[in-house]
Amino acid sequence: MPQHLFVYGTLRPQLAHGEASALIAELEIVGPATVQGKLYDFGAYPGVTHEKGIVFGDLLRLASTEQLSPLDTYEECNGHSPLFTRSITAAQSCVGTSIAAWIYLFSGQIESGVSIASGDYQRYIRSRLIH
Repeated sequence: MPQHLFVYGTLRPQLAHGEASALIAELEIVGPATVQGKLYDFGAYPGVTHEKGIVFGDLLRLASTEQLSPLDTYEECNGHSPLFTRSITAAQSCVGTSIAAWIYLFSGQIESGVSIASGDYQRYIRSRLIH
């Protein structure tokens, strides 16, 4: 089982507020990383799908797998039609090391989203605030 979590949106340390900030407070920030996938903006949150592309984010280290349960609830992974699914991915650290990590993949309809060409939600949000 991976001991890392790759975060790319509202759980990124620089973007986390309120509940999200509290959820990641006990996780160790390892540093920037990338994964294969395509990033979308769904209004209040982003989502990643298994498509060709690069997504930028951060790796966090879990102290225990029990820390995933409240994160699963936050990401709406439960129920008959979950919004996200927790999966395992290969994250590339900033030094080029491949690390197995959990990721929350979007499982809804991508047609309702806007593709984020840069693959970086933090950069995307900042550019929207400037314009």
